[in-house]
Amino acid sequence: MEKLFYELIQVSTGQLDCLSRGPEPEEWQELHEMARHQHMIGVCYHGVKQLFEFGLRVPQDLVIDWMSEAEAVQESNQGMDQRCAKVMQILSEKDVRASVLMGQGIARDYGELRSLRYPENIDICTEDSLERLLEVANPLNDGYSDRNYRLVHVNLWDDTDVRLHYKVGVGKNPLKNKRISRWLKKNHELLFVKDGDIVRSSVRLNVVLVLVEIYWQFLYKGVTLREMTDYFFTLRKVASSGKKTVDYEKILRKMGLLSFAQGVMWVMQEVYGLKKEALVTVPSERQGAFILKEVMAGKRHFFHLLLRYPIELLFSLF
Repeated sequence: MEKLFYELIQVSTGQLDCLSRGPEPEEWQELHEMARHQHMIGVCYHGVKQLFEFGLRVPQDLVIDWMSEAEAVQESNQGMDQRCAKVMQILSEKDVRASVLMGQGIARDYGELRSLRYPENIDICTEDSLERLLEVANPLNDGYSDRNYRLVHVNLWDDTDVRLHYKVGVGKNPLKNKRISRWLKKNHELLFVKDGDIVRSSVRLNVVLVLVEIYWQFLYKGVTLREMTDYFFTLRKVASSGKKTVDYEKILRKMGLLSFAQGVMWVMQEVYGLKKEALVTVPSERQGAFILKEVMAGKRHFFHLLLRYPIELLFSLF
């Protein structure tokens, strides 16, 4: 079933025309559940519609539910875009230089699938200190702002977590943080690039930054294919420009992320059918199969991760 699910994702993203075979009614139900579980319900519905012309049709009751869920994702995206614009306006009025990080910024690279990307949080990159962001956030949070080692939470809406990042790309490993921060400092202006009506991080910078964020989330919280799809569109967008002026493999090696990156490249080929020329390093099936197994399991297995990433998991305990 996973093979069929990956094919459906490839149809949805324009990498494949049709499935290798027509799913049985109960298999369509399973594909729907996998799409929901991986936060891919909207994107995969696009693929379902593409398959109609090949005579592959989802059972009527299920397709109605699927369509309704996809429409809900589109409505959520519209609302999230409006809220994101509101947050950026508030920060601008308070003279905080800000940029849309991940989320609604990455969605710009989805093309026609932009409104079908599952939205979750609003992440904003700033260049201000924690103290300055607390001055901004505390009045919005009734006097007290929840924060951690990288961001401050703003409670503007009950159903949307707004997160102001005063540190970008950092995790709990101080050595990797130092290397990542040094690289981001050199490329600081690429965090604040005008793209139409918003400011966001450059797609070329995102080749590294999105991978870094996936790495930390994979270790600390768990990753779904929604995050992997973000990276797929980032890589495809850079590849479509026809220019490779950055040695990403060298950068990732210096950061200590090359092995993980090689695993993700294998996932990009296995799940998304991404062409070799769009990859930034050589794929590793050994690393990639482990990553994909954890992603598809839908939960974080601490001891599995501890065996592969002992130092990172030990840091995560502090």
